[in-house]
Formats: sequence, structure tokens, C-alpha cells
Amino acid sequence: MDVSIIIPVFQRTEWVKQCIDRLQEQEFMGTFEIILVDDGSPNAPEIEKTVERHSAAEGTVRYMKKNHSGPAAARNYGASHATGAILCFLDDDSLAEKMWLYEITRPFECDEAAAVVSGRVLSLDQHAGLSFALEKAIYSGKHWATCNIAYKRSVFEKLGGFDETFPEPSWEDNDLGLRARWAGYSHIYNEKAVIYHPHERTVSEYKKKCLLNGRGAAVFCRKYILSKPLWGIGTPLIMSRRLIYGIFPSVWMKRTHALAYLRFLWSLYSLRGFLSSIMRIQYGNH
Repeated sequence: MDVSIIIPVFQRTEWVKQCIDRLQEQEFMGTFEIILVDDGSPNAPEIEKTVERHSAAEGTVRYMKKNHSGPAAARNYGASHATGAILCFLDDDSLAEKMWLYEITRPFECDEAAAVVSGRVLSLDQHAGLSFALEKAIYSGKHWATCNIAYKRSVFEKLGGFDETFPEPSWEDNDLGLRARWAGYSHIYNEKAVIYHPHERTVSEYKKKCLLNGRGAAVFCRKYILSKPLWGIGTPLIMSRRLIYGIFPSVWMKRTHALAYLRFLWSLYSLRGFLSSIMRIQYGNH
């Protein structure tokens, strides 16, 4: 099985080496290539040197550069140059277990109808702390996160790839996953396909992530408000459902790592990001 692993890169020099390290240690019998797409990083020369030094002996790494236009466009660019029949997508800070590539591609071999396969995302910090709490409270239910997912190439192309009107790393993965579901393609979850991901380490970082989530949701809702009004209207309502936690004193007494508090913050700051994005668009239209 020929596989292409596509990774958009932006600024994170310190993670790129670790990401490639893990991929080159994969216990996988097929052939695969690693495609890194630099999305206009201001430190592109530094990243390029890191990749060149690290991959010179392997020959499986392809490094590409493009103007900054967001991860959706970077992934599409990588896919357009890929040779594999299976397209695997990771983030530049995804650290894969040794059997990850075998497990993320195995369902395609076992089930001819398999079109999309996603795996398990664990916090890089498995000790008690904010990152681990976020894994339990927020991120465990993400079905289409591009830090750990694979598409059959033919399906990816029929769907038109990622929608490049999503300018930030937010909701472009949900959008593609939902389009695959609406088109009737089979999605398989394999919990043995494990990657580790560095979740936010401070509440301040987490709030920024929530705002980013809200802005991505706003792009999604604007896209579907006419063609799929239930999704366009229902998304902000579902996103804000955990605001109810804010009325309980116990949530505010525990705070920080309390799961209910983190869920409350997710709804509150996602809604803020959503509303600020909608209002900005409306203001710009006048």
C-alpha cells in the first residue's frame, strides 16, 4: 500500500524534528512518503535546514513551500503532489506511536468500503494537569481532527479536498468530515491508531483556542446557513450549550482543571469568537 503523510508546517521548528523522528520509526511494511508543506512560515529557512539535516539519510521526506494561506490550502497543496492512494493527515506537532501508520491504514485493507479512518488523540502530557484534563473534557470526542486522520485519495478528490475559505486551523477538518458523511462515505474509528498531541498548558492558551474554534464555526455557519439551515443555525446553539455550567458555584470554586469549568469556558469563549467573527463580517459589508 502506497501512503502519503501530509503535514502543514507553520513556525514550529521545535516540533518538526520530533514529528519526523516518530514517523521514520514506524513499523510499517508498505511504502510511504512524508510531505511537509511550509505555509509561509517567517522562519522558513530555519525549518528547511532542520528538515534537510534530519531527512538526508532517509529519502522519504519531501519539503515544499507556499505562500501563507492557512492549513486547509497547505494540505490541499501537499495532496496535489502526493503519490499515495491513501492520504494521511497530521499536524506538525503530532507525535505518532510506532504502530500508528499500520493501524491508520489497516481498515482500508480490511474493508473495501472504508473511505475515512481516524485515530485516537492523547495528550502529550499524561500526568495530572490542564493538558490531560482537556483530553478528558474537550478533545476526546473530535471525530475528524486533522492531527490524526486518513482519507482514501479517490474520496478526497471527489469531495474537492479541504475548503480553503477556512483561513485558520479551525473547522476546516469538521467541514470535510461532514461532507464525507453527507455523501454517504464510510468512516471508521480505530482507537489503536494513536498519536500524542500537546494540548494547551495554560488557561490563557486554552481561551485563545476556544476563540479560534468560534471563528471557525462562524465560517462553517455562513457556508451552510442557506443550503443546510439546521446546521447553520444549530451549530452556535450546540456550541454554547455548556454555558449552563456557569450557574453552579461549585464550578467556580474548583476552576482551572475542573472538567465542568473547562467545558463552560469552551462554550463561553467559542461563542465570543463566533459572535466577533459574525459582527466583523457584517461591519465589513457596510
